[in-house]
Amino acid sequence: MALGASLGLLLFVAETAWLLKAGVVGVDIPLDGPYAALAAAVRPLLPGVVLRVAAVYLLAGGLLGLGAGVLALAWTRRGGWRAAGLTVLHWWALLLFWAWDRALERPALFDDLPALKPALAWLVDHGEPWQARAAAGAWVGGCLLYTSPSPRDRSLSRIPSSA
Repeated sequence: MALGASLGLLLFVAETAWLLKAGVVGVDIPLDGPYAALAAAVRPLLPGVVLRVAAVYLLAGGLLGLGAGVLALAWTRRGGWRAAGLTVLHWWALLLFWAWDRALERPALFDDLPALKPALAWLVDHGEPWQARAAAGAWVGGCLLYTSPSPRDRSLSRIPSSA
């Protein structure tokens, strides 16, 4: 849990440094004219906002670290590292299906990923929202069929743990 919290905080610091260096957060806006009053009103609130965001990264990292520890313990007792690898593969596949769905629903969410812009633009131009959902459903259905017990032997599944 402590390792996850530390990694979450490290991610927050790295992401904040990258955003400030890239200038994508509006730090370089001239603060004269109409922006002066807005900057004066917002400036006292910024430290609290930054601390709350850092706390969320810290908490989320700790919870993910705790979850990873519990799952690792379960994997080593039941299914070993093969089951762990399969579970990671399934989570990555579901994450990609979710990103595909989000790219079709809200393409602007991925504007900060210039390396993926050509692929995302192609998806938005040629894809429909139902396609990502159907592909995810087929993936999950195939996984359920693969892990279900054989009709001849109902006591065993084809893989050692639920992945």
